[in-house]
Amino acid sequence: MDEQGDQLQDIEDLRRLLLEAGQSRERLGARTAPAASSAPSEGVEHFCRRLLEQMREGSIELSPDGVILHCNRQFREMIGRPAAQLIGDNILDHIAPDQAERFVAFFAAPEAASREFEIRRADGSLLSASVELGAPAEDARPRLAIVTDLTQMKWMERSFAANEALREREKWSRLAVAAGGVGIFDVDLLTGTSRFSVTMHEILGLAPDQTLCFAEADAMLVEADKGDFERKFLEACAGAKNGEWSHEMRIRRMDGALRWIALAGQFEFRRTSRGVVATRAIGAAIDVTDRREIEDSLRRSNERLRLALAAGAIGSWEYDVAADVTEADQKYREIYGFPADQPLSPDVVFAIVHEDDVASVRQSVRSALDPHGEGRYQAEFRIHRKSDGALRWIACRAEASVENGRAVRLIGVISDITEKKAIEAELREKARLADQLAGVAASVPGLIASYRLGPDGKASMPYASPNVEDIYGMDAETLRQGVDDKFARVHPDDLPHVLASIAESARSMSVWRESYRYNHPRKGWIWVDAQSKPTREPDGATLWHGYLQDVTERKRIEQALVDKEARLYATVEGAHDAILTVDEKGAIQSLNSAAVRMFGYAEAEAIGAHVETLVPVRLFGGRKAGAGSGACFMDGREPLGNVVETQGRRKDGGLFPVDLAVSEASYHGCRLYIAFIRDLTERRKIEARMQKLHAERLDAVGELAAGLAHELNQPLSATAIYLKAARRLLQMPVEQRPANVEDALDNAATQIVRAGQIIAHLREFISRGEPDKTLQNLHDILDEAHELVIVEAKQSNINVVLRLDAADDRILADRVQIKQVLVNLMRNARDAMSASRTRRMTISTALCGRSMVRLDVADTGAGLSEEARASLFEPFATTKPNGLGVGLTIARSIVEAHYGKIWAGPNSDGGATFSFTLPLAATEEEE
Repeated sequence: MDEQGDQLQDIEDLRRLLLEAGQSRERLGARTAPAASSAPSEGVEHFCRRLLEQMREGSIELSPDGVILHCNRQFREMIGRPAAQLIGDNILDHIAPDQAERFVAFFAAPEAASREFEIRRADGSLLSASVELGAPAEDARPRLAIVTDLTQMKWMERSFAANEALREREKWSRLAVAAGGVGIFDVDLLTGTSRFSVTMHEILGLAPDQTLCFAEADAMLVEADKGDFERKFLEACAGAKNGEWSHEMRIRRMDGALRWIALAGQFEFRRTSRGVVATRAIGAAIDVTDRREIEDSLRRSNERLRLALAAGAIGSWEYDVAADVTEADQKYREIYGFPADQPLSPDVVFAIVHEDDVASVRQSVRSALDPHGEGRYQAEFRIHRKSDGALRWIACRAEASVENGRAVRLIGVISDITEKKAIEAELREKARLADQLAGVAASVPGLIASYRLGPDGKASMPYASPNVEDIYGMDAETLRQGVDDKFARVHPDDLPHVLASIAESARSMSVWRESYRYNHPRKGWIWVDAQSKPTREPDGATLWHGYLQDVTERKRIEQALVDKEARLYATVEGAHDAILTVDEKGAIQSLNSAAVRMFGYAEAEAIGAHVETLVPVRLFGGRKAGAGSGACFMDGREPLGNVVETQGRRKDGGLFPVDLAVSEASYHGCRLYIAFIRDLTERRKIEARMQKLHAERLDAVGELAAGLAHELNQPLSATAIYLKAARRLLQMPVEQRPANVEDALDNAATQIVRAGQIIAHLREFISRGEPDKTLQNLHDILDEAHELVIVEAKQSNINVVLRLDAADDRILADRVQIKQVLVNLMRNARDAMSASRTRRMTISTALCGRSMVRLDVADTGAGLSEEARASLFEPFATTKPNGLGVGLTIARSIVEAHYGKIWAGPNSDGGATFSFTLPLAATEEEE
């Protein structure tokens, strides 16, 4: 390049000197020969151009704007164009387009410069050339450019580079042979001798100094591979392929290892009288066992991949960017619906992509082909399948292959994910519903939960709504791990049937319902009500989904209602009065046991019958209303609540006096009437004889007073004696008194109080009023009654025996009334033994169970007949010749008013025993 620059400068200098010499000559001869003034100048130009024509380089004269004014023969031959096609053209028209801008800057430089450019030849090829451009002249003269063809120089540079690369490759080849496990062999086919490199010995498993003959080498070959190797070897030995051969085969090394080796070699031939024969084999070998194993593994992997693609309905494809062609397998065409013979390209595929997705798919492809991007293509889009127009969802994945900074191909797979999209939509809907259910579960007052019983018997709660701590006092994570802690808090009486019901539900796959008590950590014992439905899982486990709630308050209310209903039922059923419920039409809705006994109708017979069957309708307001009349049978009645005395009608038609009271209630929006009916039959009988009873009672009191006279005489006599003794003591001097006056007066006072008590007992006995219950001792009351009767008993020669065995005799009772019962029973026993030889009255007490005390009065009289026992406690029933028959009736009323029971029975050795029971005070207080 420097030589060319100097040459260009010499030419320019020569041209300038010639022009200056010509101009001087013109000035000297201008005066003598003006017509020939231009001749020297033209001669100079001609001389310069002839000089340029003789140059080995191309030369060009360029105007200041780049137009070609002249070019020599060498330049014309360089680009293959005649002068007519070059003169007048702009030099930029012959510069490679991608270098035009650089040439403009080069041409505009204010000084001489040299650059390399590519110039277009006539055949369209590019000529690599060096352009030396002279400095621009001030007088706008043409600029001279020298163009040197660099083709030979470039070839030489490439040759030098190739030689250098070859030497480098040879160096690395030698290193590879030494370090890469390549063995070298040289076999003289005429003598049978061979030479192996160290690596070749290692490949064949030979010792360093061991040689190998043809027979030994043949024995090392695996029989299955021997045929192909011998065929290729013999063909090359016969001159095929210029004696070159290569083969991969298995050998059994001397140490017994089975190895794959790759052999490559060439025969050397010599012309002899017998013709051309192979005399020598030179080659290399390498152990490719690892590569073959990798290839086998890769082949198996590819086969598995192929099977996976086939099983997974996955299509594969490859897009050649330069050719704009897509190659695809059969599954790809099936998914898109393309025929097997249809050429494929991105535009063909984009034509069936859904119009809403095509823009994003194109953008994804462009991004994948961008060399500055990640080179990955991933998209999900819809297509109208080519074969049937069906709308399908496609998932596409691909990766770009980049060479020299440009993406040259895309390799990828596709799959039809329509069903997956449908499942995803379904899952999203389920997730939405799950969120809604979670919101519902969080808002309901109870607990929504799952219970899982595994095939190994292990139980857990996989799911529990946020209210789990309110029900169980545990967090959801603890219950997910196991439910042993939960069951440990179930009431011991409830746990067996809870576990049994779970097992039965799992066995029969029936709905599980249970209520049980649970010891809540904060609330204490609560009632939990649960129900759930089981399902069977694939592994044999049973999974229940259900609802639990704290029903403690409901249980309390239910129990209160049950208790209230039981008390009400007991009250209604235990009432002595008949109780009926009647609807607006007068139909009987219910009746108690007393009504069944009172009227003689069975409950089934009475329910539904009109109330006038038992009581005249006029008592309910005077109007008779049939069951289907529509009118209320109570219309026009007198005010409710009044007690009316009327007559009832029994099933046999008999009438009897009753008291009737009616009240009204509302039941489910309808009016309901309750009738209370009391049978007055017994009251009327009693009232009829009340006056007679009162008179006879006074007679009995008189008889009692006669008996008491003896008792009063004793304390009064004693009182008189004590008073007289006190008077005498008072008359005596103090120091001579044998006794204390105060003691005599105290004894007199005690006897007077005793007499008063006897009189008070008599008054209380006569005037019987309402019971006045107080805490009493039964044995004390018995002692008082015994004092009243003992005188009469002694007069009748009756032996009275007391056996007070009751450990607890405390009762809540009216002292006078209980004493009246005792006196009555003891006097009856006395009268029953009036004709007996053996007269013994035994009075005993004992506990009857844990809540009652029993008192028995036994005699040795004539006993009781069956007839007498049947009506013994009925009013006016008596076995005495002069008896009134009211004593035992009154005794029964008193005992029953104290919640006791009285009865009579025969003795085994004759006589009778009257017994009654009374509740103990402790039991009554607890109740």
